[in-house]
Amino acid sequence: MSRIRMMMCTVVVCGAMLFSLGTGVYAASKVIPWYTPPSGGAGYILGAGLASLTKKYVPDVEVVVEPTKGTLEMVRLLREREGMKREAFAQIGSPDAYDAYKGQKGFAGKPYSTIRAMTFLYGGDAPLVVPRNSPIKSYADVKGKRVGMGGAGSSVALMSFACLEAHGVKREDFKPYFYSYKESADGITDKSLDAGFMPVPAYGELSVTQDVRMVPMDEAAAKKIVTEHPYYYIDVVKAKAYKGVEQDTSIMLFAVNLFTHAGVSDDLTYRILKNIYDHLPEFHAVHRAAKETTPQNALKGVAVPLHPGAEKYYKEIGVIKK
Repeated sequence: MSRIRMMMCTVVVCGAMLFSLGTGVYAASKVIPWYTPPSGGAGYILGAGLASLTKKYVPDVEVVVEPTKGTLEMVRLLREREGMKREAFAQIGSPDAYDAYKGQKGFAGKPYSTIRAMTFLYGGDAPLVVPRNSPIKSYADVKGKRVGMGGAGSSVALMSFACLEAHGVKREDFKPYFYSYKESADGITDKSLDAGFMPVPAYGELSVTQDVRMVPMDEAAAKKIVTEHPYYYIDVVKAKAYKGVEQDTSIMLFAVNLFTHAGVSDDLTYRILKNIYDHLPEFHAVHRAAKETTPQNALKGVAVPLHPGAEKYYKEIGVIKK
């Protein structure tokens, strides 16, 4: 056989192999990005732990952690990777993923219908915090007050507005300030703010130096939010768990889930997910928030379609009934 004919045969065989992968199924890229929230926080630490776990036990898959500025950037990068027919994974607040899927709010006019969910990872909380002697006893008492809401467009800010609205407080009824957690803590300390939404660990730090307390969610309002928004859920901060928490206090959380896109192969998604659940003790040791990742919580806050690879795995372990 001539060299030219041999080369032609090789091209045909290689083409057939690529074609056999099927539409929407791509060979694993040399390097697969794993997008996380900004470095330093729990989300980044968990992402680094998941990437390390993948490298350790899925040797033919090379993932690299890439911290981002937040949700908007993660969704943009995930969409870009799909357009390039390349794999990617991202840890996104489920409310934002839902808005991207629907093409609403910050994603108005640009629906991302092919974003796919893989698993619940952990919950993002931000209870309403006030000085201990504050007249604010309920979320409804925020009317006319100055309130730190979290970053503009952030999952925390969106959840904060939803909580207030469920208690009858509209955006025009108070003065929102889109502050970071530290800025909100500083505002409560110097009395330039009347209240602020911040994560429980940030509250714990503030309570060491300031007399503060958490404002509990009204039960009816909390149930209304969860019914209307499947990406939110309720939890309880136990009495005496932190200084200033004198009784069990209901708070709202948003799910932070692992996402990919519809173009990633079922096999790769299945293997990544199975590896996480096969090595949960190692993952749980990365950060206390990782302990929320369990088979029982796997579908918590999932508000967009599951990736077929994830669905296959969940049927195998009984999370989804066959």
